Amino acid sequence: MKFIFSAANLLTSATMTLMACILTLGLTVFSAHAGDFERAAAAHRQGDYQTAVKLWQPLAEKGQVDAQYNLGVMYYSGDGVKQDYVEAAKWLRKAAEQEDRQARNYLGLMYLNGEGVKQSENEAHKWFGMNRHDHRHDHAQMEKWRAQLAELRKQEELRTACEASRLHADEKIAELKRAAGMSPLDNAKLAGLSARTSVK
Repeated sequence: MKFIFSAANLLTSATMTLMACILTLGLTVFSAHAGDFERAAAAHRQGDYQTAVKLWQPLAEKGQVDAQYNLGVMYYSGDGVKQDYVEAAKWLRKAAEQEDRQARNYLGLMYLNGEGVKQSENEAHKWFGMNRHDHRHDHAQMEKWRAQLAELRKQEELRTACEASRLHADEKIAELKRAAGMSPLDNAKLAGLSARTSVK
């Protein structure tokens, strides 16, 4: 059997060599990034938050979604960095845009509470809704969550209104007592209490 070197054989051989080099380089770069990520995770687990931030920052800037999410959470909670909701929202948004479910939830909550972003229920629902669409949650469950949120808000409004009403009533009673010229002794008698006339 004769083996003939042709231009096609040389091109195929060169292409395969080039692909092998690219693959090796890619695995080396991936391995270095994975190593930095794992070192950062270990530092974070040990409470060395500043080292974790230093290692995750470059990875996050290069688009590594888990590093972006972790930086966002660290800025949100102030671990190893000054607490900064705006910076947290920036990193969580980058991760959320890469379809990170937890980042979407954080970002949705930040919009709901107005932390680092302008408060917006619509934006909150947008980010929460992306997870619903991606994971095929049924519409009925989303409606239950909305109803629960509405009920919680209603209860908070009622509690606030009752407290304001109670304060207003106390002020009105005090005003009426003053107008009637009632003394603290009269108040005690009204309450059915007898004043002490002697010291025991």
